[in-house]
Amino acid sequence: MERFWNIVHYFVYRGVYKFYLLSNKINPFKLIHRLPYLKRLYEKQGINIRNSIDEAFKRPDIGLSSIWAGAIMYVLVLLICFGLVNYYSGIMRLDFTLKLSHFLVLLSIPFVINHFLLFKQNKYLAYFKEFEIIPKEEKKKWAWLSFLIIIGILLFFIGSFVCMSYRL
Repeated sequence: MERFWNIVHYFVYRGVYKFYLLSNKINPFKLIHRLPYLKRLYEKQGINIRNSIDEAFKRPDIGLSSIWAGAIMYVLVLLICFGLVNYYSGIMRLDFTLKLSHFLVLLSIPFVINHFLLFKQNKYLAYFKEFEIIPKEEKKKWAWLSFLIIIGILLFFIGSFVCMSYRL
């Protein structure tokens, strides 16, 4: 389970980084760095701003893509939890009212699961290194499988509303 969840995390990280690279093509804020004043300032300091920003996104330990990927992993587990609650209340025909205490418990579950599967002692960094060297065909297979898992979780969550005994 730990390896599988780390595979999904790795490909979410790669997807977020590729989305960043794609969005750079149409990002109007990149034009700010072309201003002559800022160009001179960066040259004076010896900074290549594009490489610096790309590196800030790419770093797997503290990069922005890694942070976004971690947040997406929390949301995925949260969607599973809410989906399970919805299915349970629908199957048992419970008129379930979500109170603050229930909500806090449901919010804590993703933190506990992801802490032990991904983030405890930075396990994900070791898995990221391992996944970087797998062959391209293997990466493609796991990327599609990760994508299907994410779509499956979203469909599971959306489908759970059909089973509920009450309507929103």
